[in-house]
Amino acid sequence: MPMKSAKQWILTDRTQNIQKEKIELNARQLGAPKCRKLCVTKTTLRGGLSEGVEVVEINNGALSISVIPTRGMGIWRGSYRGIFLGWRSPVEGPVHPAFVHQNERGGLGWLYGFDECIVRCGLESNGAPGRDVVPNNMGEPTEMELTLHGRIANIPASRVTVEASGGAKPIVSVSGIVEETMLFGPRFRLSARISTAPDANWFRIEDEVSNLRAVESEMELLYHCNFGGPVLEEGARLVLPAVETAPRSAYRAEDVETWAVYRGPTPGFVEQCFWHVLRGDANGGTMALLRNAAGDLGVCIRFNLSELPCFTQWKNTAAEEDGYVTGLEPGTNYPNTRAFERKQGRVPRLAPGSSRRASLTVEVLDSARLVKAAEDEIEKLRGGTAHTLHRAPDPRFSA
Repeated sequence: MPMKSAKQWILTDRTQNIQKEKIELNARQLGAPKCRKLCVTKTTLRGGLSEGVEVVEINNGALSISVIPTRGMGIWRGSYRGIFLGWRSPVEGPVHPAFVHQNERGGLGWLYGFDECIVRCGLESNGAPGRDVVPNNMGEPTEMELTLHGRIANIPASRVTVEASGGAKPIVSVSGIVEETMLFGPRFRLSARISTAPDANWFRIEDEVSNLRAVESEMELLYHCNFGGPVLEEGARLVLPAVETAPRSAYRAEDVETWAVYRGPTPGFVEQCFWHVLRGDANGGTMALLRNAAGDLGVCIRFNLSELPCFTQWKNTAAEEDGYVTGLEPGTNYPNTRAFERKQGRVPRLAPGSSRRASLTVEVLDSARLVKAAEDEIEKLRGGTAHTLHRAPDPRFSA
């Protein structure tokens, strides 16, 4: 998605054979000399599984985020005034896609590279591994295995640019194009933009997925937003404008009742997922808040239900060594197998040459006042609507 910008720098362009391994842009170059800490840097990592991974960091003076063009324009990690954003994965990445073999371990190989703060899942499929039936190169229905969370996070961007909008407080962004394509199969183009402003407590992701084929194509997209400490801790809470909640599997009654509350690191904990139906405002705007136990630190995610109607909560309060993390996951569908989601009517279809847009904004809330304001906003979105909690898996949500 092009941005009206005063300045642009090309970091990668496959068609022009441009690849800059390193770049440093300061506040003056970005058009905001008074914002002295504002900068954008690009480095190429060396050694081990990170060999050749490109990292573009935007530092707005208060907030820094590391974008990974090599891994589908995901966001590796971030920091706001010393507050860590992300999680401590058992995978010491970022891992180059060349080392991620998605078909391994029964289609769970995606997990060999999973350590981002925000990673996209999709675009052909975004959920659990499983069998599906699709036309083969002869147009005949053929059974195939789809792997966990799709391919888009393991495809390097073919074009990467940095833009600055101009003005006293410019919007600074990193944009990239990632193509998930094959012969006789899906052809998608992801146009991604990640932006922020000087000294802001937020960053925004704006995506457009285009169907490059001459025939209609199914498409799924989910944002796997992952946070560990310091926001996640014993007694941390997830606050949602939820009107309906259901567990993915048959969990203990006390685990279902306490879906919104998090344990501290628990050795041997088995991951849990909950499906949520959220309310939004008149325009579809909604939000999710993860806050610490004291209520003086939180992360808020804003998105629109017209773009991302389904919300999944992933709880993995395992030991720190095994990945203490929760996932807040707005998506076009719930991350079940594509075959199941299709039966539920939740798999979007893109007409030939058409596109679908999605965006989300992540805000860091570093005071009790800001956290309370977000909680009040969520309560207003809920509007007094009753919340239905299913004690067992519901066939509308779970296969």
